[in-house]
Amino acid sequence: MKSWIRVVAATAVAATALAGCSGGSSKSDSKVVTIGGALGLTGDAAIGDVPLLAGLKYQIDKINAAGGVAGYTFDVQAKDMKSDSASGGTVAQELVDAGADILIGPAFPGMATGVIEVAGSSGVPVIAGASTQPEYTAIGGNASVFLAAFGDNVQAAGVAEYLLKNGKKTAVTVSSPDMTYTSNTPKFFADTFTHGGGKVLGDVTFSIGQTDFSAQVTKIAAMNPRPDVIYTTMFPPDTPSFIRALRRAGVETPVAGGDGFDTAGLLEAGGDALVGTVFSTHVFPTPGSDYAAFLDGPGKSNKDISDGPALGALGVTIAQIIAAAVEKAGSNDAKAITDALKQLKDVPTMTGAVTYQGTTGIPLKPVTIGAVEGGKFVYKDSFVPSYIPTP
Repeated sequence: MKSWIRVVAATAVAATALAGCSGGSSKSDSKVVTIGGALGLTGDAAIGDVPLLAGLKYQIDKINAAGGVAGYTFDVQAKDMKSDSASGGTVAQELVDAGADILIGPAFPGMATGVIEVAGSSGVPVIAGASTQPEYTAIGGNASVFLAAFGDNVQAAGVAEYLLKNGKKTAVTVSSPDMTYTSNTPKFFADTFTHGGGKVLGDVTFSIGQTDFSAQVTKIAAMNPRPDVIYTTMFPPDTPSFIRALRRAGVETPVAGGDGFDTAGLLEAGGDALVGTVFSTHVFPTPGSDYAAFLDGPGKSNKDISDGPALGALGVTIAQIIAAAVEKAGSNDAKAITDALKQLKDVPTMTGAVTYQGTTGIPLKPVTIGAVEGGKFVYKDSFVPSYIPTP
């Protein structure tokens, strides 16, 4: 998930470990694929991992109701690793000991080390459901870790390409060294923007959680000429504060950002200052789409999903990816599932077609571009970037 989430909520979403089928049965006899969720159901990751789990369970129930895949049904067992890496290792081991064939890791790479270490020693693949950070797939040198979301290098490339196509020729980035999401993603943007013929005029730094953006705004206002666009992966509450400060200073330059912009809180806090804002996101409820139906169904009836619907959609995506891998493998053997995951190509999912074939676990998948118009989010485009910087 977007690393921004870990600071958005201070309160945890209550969740408990979910009962599953009994582990330890012989895999040669079992016709059940056990999905073990080592997730932050309380603590900093809860705001992402809770809706993700709800979406995963929703889609697994649908798959099972339709008879499963390749003769297999699916069981979800989830335990709270409390957004703590050490606890993550303990929880992951418990899930593997109970028969997990695949693990779903927590939202942030820093929390996932223990989970990935256990997975590596046990030969079980890991899907990082809510993370966009490319470094997740390289933890511990484990080659069996996969993102379900696009990587930050992919989403930054998508925004850069969209802006270039729409006439933006110069940009300034606003970054923070406080986390890789806010430090590396603007670099990926700058790489792509420059590669496409644009010019990056500079980078302005900030600290996550600061309340006064006058120093950053002064630097941008002093630029002559001013950039065509400002790119940043800050997130609420920082984003609306920054944009309002720009407008108060008379800087009308449009702001573009990452998936951290896709929150109702941004619209509520930003008001008219957000006009012209562009951002990358995972999915958009275009008329007739699976996601639109998802929002009208569990998105309304299940609070865990309604609190983070795009993350719920990533949970659905994970279920669809796992089902495709099991169908390809024709087995619930962990190694067979891992090998199948690595060969998946153009798998249709709620958040777009997913390809792992020829990647390091960061999927090739479309980036959806949204914008703020008339006080609401509107759909602009969806595509796989033509150039993707190396993470």
